[in-house]
Parts: sequence; structure tokens; C-alpha cells
Amino acid sequence: MSTNTRNRAAFLLLLVAILTILTYITVIIVREPFIGAEVFRNEAGEYVVKLVEPAGQAQIKGIRAGDVILTVNGVPAAHYQNANKFNWIEKAEDVSIRHSDGTMQSITFTRGWDGDHSSWEMLIQLYVPLTSFLIFSALSLLLYMKRRNDKAALMLISFFVIIGLSYYCSAATYRSDRIGMSLLYLLLPNIPISFMLFMNKYLSRFNVTFIRKKQIAFLSVIFFAVTVSCLLYVWTSYISTEVFFYIKMLYFGILFFSNFIVIIQLIRKFLNHRNTKLNSLFKITLVSHIVAFTPFTTMNLLPLLVGGGQILPAAFTALFLFVLPIVYFYLLTSNQLFDIDFILTRFKYYTLIAIVPSMAIAVVLLFIVSNTNYNSTWSSGFIVFVVIYIGMTLFLYAKEQIDHRYRPKLFKAMYSYQDSLDRFSRKIARVMKQADLEEILKQEINELLPVNRIHFLLVDYSENVVYPMGEKPDELITGEFLLGASYSMQVGELIDLPYGLGLVIGRQRTRYHILWIGMKTNHTRFNSDELRWLKTMSNYASIVFENLYLIEGLIEDLESELKKEHNTSPWVLRLLFCLSENERRKLAADLHDSALQDQLLWYRKLEAIMMDHPMTDKLDMELQDIKEGLLDVIHQIRETCNELRPPLLKEMGVIEAVESIIELTLMRVNFEVDFHAKPFDRPLNEEQITAIYRIVQELLRNADKHANAKLIRLELEMKHDVIYFRYKDDGIGMDVNQMIATFEHMGLSGIKERVTSLEGDITFHSQRGSGLEVIILIPEKMTSGLSEMGISRDSYLIS
Repeated sequence: MSTNTRNRAAFLLLLVAILTILTYITVIIVREPFIGAEVFRNEAGEYVVKLVEPAGQAQIKGIRAGDVILTVNGVPAAHYQNANKFNWIEKAEDVSIRHSDGTMQSITFTRGWDGDHSSWEMLIQLYVPLTSFLIFSALSLLLYMKRRNDKAALMLISFFVIIGLSYYCSAATYRSDRIGMSLLYLLLPNIPISFMLFMNKYLSRFNVTFIRKKQIAFLSVIFFAVTVSCLLYVWTSYISTEVFFYIKMLYFGILFFSNFIVIIQLIRKFLNHRNTKLNSLFKITLVSHIVAFTPFTTMNLLPLLVGGGQILPAAFTALFLFVLPIVYFYLLTSNQLFDIDFILTRFKYYTLIAIVPSMAIAVVLLFIVSNTNYNSTWSSGFIVFVVIYIGMTLFLYAKEQIDHRYRPKLFKAMYSYQDSLDRFSRKIARVMKQADLEEILKQEINELLPVNRIHFLLVDYSENVVYPMGEKPDELITGEFLLGASYSMQVGELIDLPYGLGLVIGRQRTRYHILWIGMKTNHTRFNSDELRWLKTMSNYASIVFENLYLIEGLIEDLESELKKEHNTSPWVLRLLFCLSENERRKLAADLHDSALQDQLLWYRKLEAIMMDHPMTDKLDMELQDIKEGLLDVIHQIRETCNELRPPLLKEMGVIEAVESIIELTLMRVNFEVDFHAKPFDRPLNEEQITAIYRIVQELLRNADKHANAKLIRLELEMKHDVIYFRYKDDGIGMDVNQMIATFEHMGLSGIKERVTSLEGDITFHSQRGSGLEVIILIPEKMTSGLSEMGISRDSYLIS
């Protein structure tokens, strides 16, 4: 039998077993009414009602805690097996009781499909568990279809199925059904075990171990021993009720402890990986596990461990388990993690908002119910509060999503402020002048607000004046107010004026640029939405204004520096050379990515045609010439790209960069180059390496064109934090005094400017017929800063 056949047979067998369990549990739930009366035997041998479960027939038909059960099905209660063995009177057809006030009552419970079933009972014990199991099963089936070859996915499927079956079997356990109780005892321990196995398998892809296999094996052995003991008590008489009490406590304790281990491991993994890429993964799993299992462990398991009754029905706390399939299904089927930090922030915010109104609504409902003579308890009141609290929190989550999706479509007027901000941000991206910014801002405010005045004012605190300002009373009062507000005004601030609002959109030392918005024409105050919108507009405008101010100042400084003939500042030259190198880089990239690639493509096509098709000798020779020409063009483009932007210039270092340019030059010139360099203690920055590379490149190019030299000597080293470079050739030489004025020596003049940009010194030594010597000294660290550029070190940008 093949592996696929065995797997298919095992799957069908498992499916039949699950369907059989579902059918049996459903029959038990529908045929047997849920009585919900727990009893204990007192010193007189009487069976007294300990507690009454909500939504059970005992509560509906008047049985209360403290009542004495006299007979069950016509025989003394001491002879009824369920009362003796399980301390419940489930499956009873009739009982006779003595109330705490001494009155007697006989109660009959109708069994069968049309028996005694309350709608609340059927909801929490049939409809909700069955729906939950179907949802778990649907997600498991979908997960199997998507990831059937993933072992972690198969383990997760088993985790889902066990949770769904356990939830559904709990209803049969409430009715003291032995098969249902046995299934629940078998299934519950496998929930933490299957989760640990799944996490180990899932995290193995990240080379992380969730929990050691020995620990899982140890827990499994303990669970097996305790579960077998529970089954022996259910089906045999070998274990007494007193002994079973401790076994059951041990069973619940191990369940509680195993869940505690899982949470501790999740916390440890999160702390160990909080600075790695697995941070969000462990945070998501930790939060989802706490949300899913904490209600069940604290409301059901923990009270049973301390000998009390369950605070909330397990059918209710088990609803939180829905978090698990959603989260882990998403983790296995998606390559992206959801933003757990955003969700947690929203959770804290909405739970804080919802707690007060939820308490108020719960108190009002309990007051109404108590006035209708309904015997409510604190547990039922707590249930009402929790249901309202969860519902209101979920409603706030849903409202946020509805606002995001539908509010812009349904209430366009309310959403126009966001549209305005989007439109304004797009417009100011193209602004180049202050006047354009003011016109766009004025137009946008006029379009949305019914205002009667929009003016741009300049407040100069050094001259104590506001202009342009007229002689009207409101203008005079506004001017006096602005002059008195010098210590409180901040760029981007929205300030209240005696007649309207003011937006502080810019500042130039002691001058403030303020937009004055007058009163609304409908005589109403500015509402909160309008104020937030104006505040945001003010921030946007102030940032653009500041940038315009800096750019205008920079342009003015550049223009003044470039007008100087012999004293151009190093930072200006450095800026120009930086821009030049950036343009060279872009041009080299464009040539490499477009022209060079196209040439290579056509070359390969021509080569393929020549190999695949027969042709005459003459045609073959002509195509060979074209092919060689293409190769020459490709070589020229590649050489041009290397000259424009040498590859790996910074990575090579300055000595290797000079050696590379020498090697390339010697391939096409007739002179020799003797290069001596000493290693540098510290690497130079990219700007210095590029400058030296360009200087050597220009000197060698000049020697090839004009010097007629046979030998060139180059020296490069670091002397006392100064870069020393020397060039010497044996060429025809030149008149240094006429170098700047002669067009053919523009390259040497460019070298001088490049050295000046690095705050260095350059000297030329040459005469006609005696060669050329160039000595360059460049400081390792430059001293000029931002203040030289005319840009103040203290920024007015909004913090």
C-alpha cells in the first residue's frame, strides 16, 4: 500500500471517528435536558444542593442552593449513581425535594427531542459550540488545502480540531455522560501538548526551539497517568470518591501548570528576541495565547483548584479560543505579520473608554432585572458586565474601521479637511517663492472657511512694528496684541487674536510672518475640526517657508561668492565639485543602463544571426566589420563610464585609486609613470579620494596632450596630518605666469580650484623646456563649517 493511500485511509478513518463523536454528543445534548444542580452529602447522609448552574432546569423549576434532594426517579437519592459518583443529578426523570423553608416539591424533567430545554441552554451548549467546531473545522480544511505538505500546518490542524471537539464535548460532560466525560478527559491534555509540538515545528524554520522534547515527554507521561486514573473512576469502582477528588485536582492543576509553562516560554522567547526580526512574531503569539486561555484558566480551572465553583460557564470563556485559529492561520498562510503594537495601543485605548459606560449599562440592567423579581446573582451580573464590555470594545474597533472605509463616502463635508490637506501638500511641493505659498494658503482657506478677512502680516520685534497695518480699530488692537505676544509665539503655532485667529507661518530672526484670519461670516466660533485643520495647515506652511528662506539665503551667498574673482570660498567650490561628481555619477549610470546594454543586446543578436544563418563570404566580412565596430563602441562607452565614475573608488582607497588610473593611462600613452606611495594610517574620505583621483587623471591627460614627456614621477604620502602629493615630468614645460590666461591650460586651473575646495595649497614650478612640477598639500581635516555658508547654526524649524 502506497503512502498516499495510507494517508487517505487514515484521514477517512479520522473523519468517520469525528463525525461519530459529533453525532453522539448532539444526540445527548438534545435528548437529555441540562438540570445543573450539584449536590453533596452532609453528615446526616442527605444530599444537599451545593450550587445551581445558570440556564439549567434546576434554576428554572425552583431548585435553590440548600435544598435537600430526597428521591431521584422514585428511589432515595443515596441510591442514585450520578449523585453518588459525580455529585450531580443529571439524567434524572423526576426528583422530590425539601426546600430550605421546609416545603416539599416534586419536579419532573421531560426527556427527548421535545423535552425541557431552555433557549439559553441550547444557545450556550449546542448552537455556539457546534458553530465554533464548524469554524475550527473550516479553517483546518482551508489550511490543509493551502499547506498540506507543511508538518507545522498539520500539527496546527490537530490543535484546532482538539480544541473544537473539547468545546463541544463539554456539553455532554455537564449531563454526566460517561462517554462525553471520557472524551473530555482525553482531549484537554492534548491542547497544550499539541500547541508545544506545533510551536517547536513552526519555529524550527527560524532555528529556534520553543520547548525541549524531554519536557514535552515528561508532561505527556504525567497527563497519561492522571487521565487513565480519571477514566478508571468514570467506568469502574476501583477508585473511591475521596481519592478521585485529589486525582481531579491534580488533573486540573496539570492543565493549569501546562498553560502556565506555555505563557512563560512565550515571554522568555519574546524577551530573548525582542531586538531581532522575531520580535513581532513572539509578541503576537504571546498576546493571542493570553487572550485565548486566560479567561478559561482564571474563571474555570483556578476556581476548581481551590475547591470553589466556576466563576463563569466554560461555554462562555471558551469563546475566547476563537482568537487562536484566526492568528495562527494568518501566521502560516501569510508572509507578513500584522502590526501587533498598533493593535495593542488601540486595545488599551478602547478598553479604557468602554469600561465606565459598560459598568453603567450593567448596573441599570441588573436594577431592572431585580425589580422584575428575577433572582439574579453577582456572577450573572459579572457575566452581563463582561458581555457588554467586550461588545462595546469590539464596537469601538468596528467603528474605527467603518470611519476609515465609509465616512469619506457618506459624509464628504466632514472629510473635506483631509482632502484639503492632501491637496495643499501636493500644491506646496511645487512652490518656489514665498508669494506663491501665501497665495495657495489663502486660496485653500477661502475655499473651506466662511471668513471675511485674510491678511499676511510681518511682525518685527526689533523695530517694534507690525506692517502692513491700517488705522481701523480692529487692526490697531490686533497690532498691539501681536507686539505684546513676543515671548509666547512659536513657528507653526495657532494663536487667538482679538478679531480672529493668527497662524505663525515663518520666522526670520526677530521677524514673524503671520497669517491673520478674521471672524467667520456666519458669526460662529471656530470648531475643533477647523482648529485642528488650521493648525496642520500652519505647520505645513511654516516648514515650506523655512525651506524657502534657507534656499533664498543660500542662493544669495552663492551669487555673492561667484562674483568674486580671486577669493572664492572653499565651501562654494566644494559644493560645485560635489554637484559635478553627482552629475557624472548619474550620467555614468544612464550610459551603463541604457546605451551600453542596448549595444550589448544588438551585438549578441548580430552574433546569433551570423552563427545560425548561412551567408556569402563578402556578407560575412561586412558583418564582421560591423561586429568589430560594435565592440569598439561598447569598449568606448565602458571606458567613458569608468572615467565619469570609477567603480569602487571609495572601497579601493586612495593609493589603489591612483594605481588604477595609472594602469588605464599606460594602455594608450607613450610615456612611463614612476609612482611611489606610502600607506596611510587612516583612510581618507570619499571626497578626498575623488579629488586626488581627478587631479591625477587631469595631470596625466595634460601630459599626454601637451608635455611630450617620457617619464613622469608621482609621490603620495601623509605628512603630519597633511596629504602630500608631488607630480614631476620631463616634458617641454610651460610659462606658469600665463597658465590662467591660456585656454589650453584650463585643466590645470581646474586642479587649482579643486585643491582650494579642500582647503589645500598648490604650487606649480616650470619653465620652457624644463618640464613641470606640481606640489599639492591638503589637510586631512577641513575646518570650514555651516556658518561660513551663511546658514545660521540655530534652526527655526518646528521641533
